[in-house]
Amino acid sequence: MQNNTDKTLNYYSNNASGLAARYESADVSELQSKLLNNFKGKHRLLELGCGSGRDAAFMMNHGFNVTGLDGSKEMIQSAIELHPELDGNLIAAAIPEDLYKIKKTFDGIYSIATLMHLKKPQVLSAIKGLSTMLAPGGILFFSVSIARNDINETGYDEKGRFFLLLSREEWISICRESGFKEIKTNLSVDGLKRDGVTWLTCVLKKEE
Repeated sequence: MQNNTDKTLNYYSNNASGLAARYESADVSELQSKLLNNFKGKHRLLELGCGSGRDAAFMMNHGFNVTGLDGSKEMIQSAIELHPELDGNLIAAAIPEDLYKIKKTFDGIYSIATLMHLKKPQVLSAIKGLSTMLAPGGILFFSVSIARNDINETGYDEKGRFFLLLSREEWISICRESGFKEIKTNLSVDGLKRDGVTWLTCVLKKEE
């Protein structure tokens, strides 16, 4: 039987090309500005759930050394087609299972709209894994939806994707358990202009 992660991943793999084009069209100027501001002085970055490669390419074009991970090989292929400069920098990796296979240390890690597709125990494992990959004092930046009107009572939308809805306090608590301290958080509207979808952005620092 497939678990929720498998079903969600299958959706992204089966619709990679169309989804990649959609992500490229989203208005993420504010988000990308936040990435630049929060990773000033950092060099080696990891993106968890790189999708269409939109943000990895943006950060690379601003002088950062970016490694991108995604659970879908098809999404990675679409990302390379859209952003050829990412070829060689993207890795197909199951999240959180394969995080411990990435034998690199990063100055900063960011994840946009990915962690929310995991069950809570998987989120705990993922955050712990990311902590081991961050240098002391490194920055963790992630964005997740915390309100949606397009899912049922079990957390699935009509496309079969799973969404974990936690409060701001719950996300911060999980991160603190893995040795992170909160820097700042904020709420924002949806970049694809969907009503009923609210996003939480968290910026945290690994304890030195």
